Amino acid sequence: MIDQWLQHKWFLRVIALALAILLYFMVAETSSSTNSTNALPIVGQSSMTLDVPVEVFFDEVQYVAYNVPEEMSVELQGPSSSLTMTKLVKDYQVFVDLTNLGTGFHRVPVEARGFGGDVNVELERDTVEIYIDRKQTVEVPVSVNLLNKDQLPEGKVVGDADIEPTTVKVSGGASRIQNVQEITLNVDVANQSQTFTRELTPTILDANGNPLNVTVEPNIISVSVPVYEQSAVFPIEAVTTGDVAEDFRLVDTLLEETEVRVFAPPDVLDAIDTVETEPIDLDGIDKTGKVTATLAVPEGASSLEMKQVEVQLLVRAADESRDDTGELTERVRLTVPVTVRGYDRTNFTLQAPEVIGVTLSGKRSLLESITSNSVSVTLDLTGLPSGLHGVDVDYEVPKGVTVVSPKTIDIELTSVDEQTETSSIQ
Repeated sequence: MIDQWLQHKWFLRVIALALAILLYFMVAETSSSTNSTNALPIVGQSSMTLDVPVEVFFDEVQYVAYNVPEEMSVELQGPSSSLTMTKLVKDYQVFVDLTNLGTGFHRVPVEARGFGGDVNVELERDTVEIYIDRKQTVEVPVSVNLLNKDQLPEGKVVGDADIEPTTVKVSGGASRIQNVQEITLNVDVANQSQTFTRELTPTILDANGNPLNVTVEPNIISVSVPVYEQSAVFPIEAVTTGDVAEDFRLVDTLLEETEVRVFAPPDVLDAIDTVETEPIDLDGIDKTGKVTATLAVPEGASSLEMKQVEVQLLVRAADESRDDTGELTERVRLTVPVTVRGYDRTNFTLQAPEVIGVTLSGKRSLLESITSNSVSVTLDLTGLPSGLHGVDVDYEVPKGVTVVSPKTIDIELTSVDEQTETSSIQ
């Protein structure tokens, strides 16, 4: 109950007034006993200094005020009782009133009230020069700059950061936010061995590196950075065991996916040529059909991007001689050069394969005439930041031919600034 009373301003005022009256009569009694000729008591004078927040009155919906001090030192002189009540009640203000001012620079008076009529108030500054700007809100994208990627544990790499939200609203003076095109968050990945998430508060800096007085909504951005072992993509090989039914023959094994990503230390990746399926049992099979095969994890590898693959077993009667030319069952693998576009060669260096193996599907008659020159492979890197990326491949192939794989290619962009920083550290 007492705690609730202490939270009420009027209760504190009554207590302060009672203390002031009691102090008044104590001083009066002392004065009466020492000098009976005085008709009125002499109340003691005192002084104190307070740091008071500066309030600003203006239309916060349409305008933004700059250069207003957050707080100001105020020196008070007056009766001890009045100062005591001032300090207890805190019913005072230091403020600047901008309600009738337009945009631009203004020198305005600093005002004070609520300190009591018998208290002399001396402000640290009588006036302040402020700048009023029209308020504006813009929506800008958020990006992430991953720092110290060279200090990851051996064999670890980072992928593209997941940002939530990807855009924010920035509000502030129109003249100050007109050059805000993007918010970049710096995330240190040194010594990180697994995927992690950070909750970050964005800070927008001016050209001199000083924080801008703007508001960002939302003001908390979640950044998730995937950290995993190094990886590479390898072709899948279907392995079979046993024999199909008597009087039948296995014509081909057609994989739904022809490649898989393997996560492993660099020395293990160097030793891998293909990823095999667990042996597929052919015993008793007498017709074409699909089976689900489990992929065998290569020795020393930690995991695969997928665990299983669909395999079509193309089975024919042993004496069947019909031509398979009309069926989409034939595949061919070609080595094709890669064309890259859409990145700034003056600010980034690129690590990407110069050629890739492309698996095509189509009629046998079409595939027999296709060469590497018949296929165009392009990677578009437009807008990609520094880091490791899996980029979708753009293909141009002859009509009637389908690209089976690869769908994406791993590339790494490194900014010139990062290379310079790494070189200076070494």
